[in-house]
Amino acid sequence: MPIPASRTDDAADLLSAVLVLVRTARAVGHRRTQALGPSGTPYAVLKTLATCDARAGDLATALGVSPSVISRALVPLEQAGLIERRHDADDARAWRLTLSDLGRQTLEEQHAEYVRLFTESLSDWDDDELRNATKALVRLEQVISEQADSFRTAHNPIPLAAPTPAAQEVTA
Repeated sequence: MPIPASRTDDAADLLSAVLVLVRTARAVGHRRTQALGPSGTPYAVLKTLATCDARAGDLATALGVSPSVISRALVPLEQAGLIERRHDADDARAWRLTLSDLGRQTLEEQHAEYVRLFTESLSDWDDDELRNATKALVRLEQVISEQADSFRTAHNPIPLAAPTPAAQEVTA
């Protein structure tokens, strides 16, 4: 059964809105880092370590980023005293990362400030709008997560630039 054009248009509009939201959230996160402390991946690391200690590789897996992204995020967090490294009891060669007392306090304060600022930003939304937006975003995240693996294997990425003549010779 063919998909109606209006449905495709609506889905395209939603995809555009999500992409703009992600870019906006990243830009705001970068600006807030200077005023409030860690954002983005470092903030996600702190939130994850608030629930349990973890190895760097486990953090990368849990957050869906590469190990190098985690490595870059850990250095300033450790230098600021927000996280600590401890030998892994199960593997003496490995390290486990844990949230320090200062890290826990910083995370709690920063989270409270994020919530306060976000609440102010949504002051003209009624309760139903807030609940419906939350439900829709949670559902959207679930759908995207469920489809991520099948999408990756079923679709080839669109090249960002035309292959160079040398690359064309190699693939020919």
